[in-house]
Amino acid sequence: MIKILKLALMIGVLISCKQQSTTAQTATGKTIEKKAASTNKERIANYLDQLENTGFSGSVLVAQHGKILLEKGYGYADRENKVKYTTATVSTIGSITKQFTGAAILVLEMQGKLSVTDKLTKYFNNVPDDKKNITLHHLLTHSAGLPPAIGDDYEKITTDEFMNKAINRKLLFDPGTQYEYSNVGYSVLGIIIEKLSGMSYEEYLSENLWKPAGMYQTGYQLPSFDHIAVGYRKNSKWGRTTERAWATDGPFWHLRANGGVLSTPQDMYKWHTALLGNKILSDDAKAKFYGKHIEEGEGAGSHYGYGWAIFPTPRNTELIAHNGGNGVFFADFWRYLEEDITIFMMTNSVKRSYEHITSQIAGILLKPDFIPEVSAEHPNPITGEMADQLIADFMDTVNTDNKDQWKSFLERRTLSSFLNSFPMEEHLQFFNQFHTKLKVGKIAEVRLSEDEITLVVDTKTGPQKIDFNVILIPDGSLKIDGIRM
Repeated sequence: MIKILKLALMIGVLISCKQQSTTAQTATGKTIEKKAASTNKERIANYLDQLENTGFSGSVLVAQHGKILLEKGYGYADRENKVKYTTATVSTIGSITKQFTGAAILVLEMQGKLSVTDKLTKYFNNVPDDKKNITLHHLLTHSAGLPPAIGDDYEKITTDEFMNKAINRKLLFDPGTQYEYSNVGYSVLGIIIEKLSGMSYEEYLSENLWKPAGMYQTGYQLPSFDHIAVGYRKNSKWGRTTERAWATDGPFWHLRANGGVLSTPQDMYKWHTALLGNKILSDDAKAKFYGKHIEEGEGAGSHYGYGWAIFPTPRNTELIAHNGGNGVFFADFWRYLEEDITIFMMTNSVKRSYEHITSQIAGILLKPDFIPEVSAEHPNPITGEMADQLIADFMDTVNTDNKDQWKSFLERRTLSSFLNSFPMEEHLQFFNQFHTKLKVGKIAEVRLSEDEITLVVDTKTGPQKIDFNVILIPDGSLKIDGIRM
């Protein structure tokens, strides 16, 4: 299960306090004007209605000051049968699942059944020497040194087979010394939950998290789901996650406990509300849950908790968030606890621009003059020559240590919504990571799809892949709308 939130650059993490003009140009050249008298609810509704007109399908819930401002579905959850999306439509939430795994571990700790300082050797035999010091805390914070994945989400694998592969894979670094996002670590936590509870992963979470929170449309297979969204990759039907190869009690271990849980915006808001009190977790447990335990990469500025990423804002508050997707479905969950703002969205046909929806809505709520951008597909094709020129420009830039050139590249080559998502100083910090990892590297491969360029660079430490989401704007230039490494 892919985590899009922070493997490198996350789009729209911070909403600055700088004001923008009251008009803005979209990627298709269309100008949107803000009505001076519009309420935030009306502005959000107008933005999402325009987004639906560009093809967005999914559901969105926005709450502020303890009240739901907007709760609505858009487009089709099932195109073939003309079933519209509603906020009761069930869809996978991807790696947002990890916060449930983190919470379940903390509940077990509250029950006296484990400690997050426990080592793997307490729960598994024949742990190799290099992994004997791995703790549950390391697994929860992606600091164990385990790889991101060791198999496909839907590959059939038993518990023993999975653990054998996981503990015999070479560590990326010594436990506790670095950060590397790992689905494997969260699946190991899921196995521990099953060992200690004597229940399946889903059964334990249902009894100890979801039912106490009033969430009856959340899980893998136990709920009687009303309607599950069908996924689409561009114009092709992909289907439902529940139609893929699953065990009798949910997905196999490459996906279980790290992703794949299905839910609705309504249930996720119930989860948010339950976490505000002590119904699920005590204050001490929540201090660990939201703790800034490890930075998400050197110079990232954001930290990882137990299934959450924590970001500072320019207003001296924090954004607690996570998202997830599989290249078809995508979901995003943002919580500004101090400012009492909650935003949840999901879609069954992801485009990179849809990964900005939460940041655009946050901008509306936090900046009176913020104008959201609505990006639509442009009919002109992106040519290989355009892609080659962009990649050559990027590699020339990362191979220099001149920050003025980095800044120039960002101003020339990125979409305004991307550029304005961070203060320039933070963009430059991220660019420094590219410089450190990619300098003197050689281009091994460049792949072009409809709206994405994949670059593979041979570096001293091995191949490094970078994905660029790109948009062709009316003047014929190619702009970056997202970068992942």
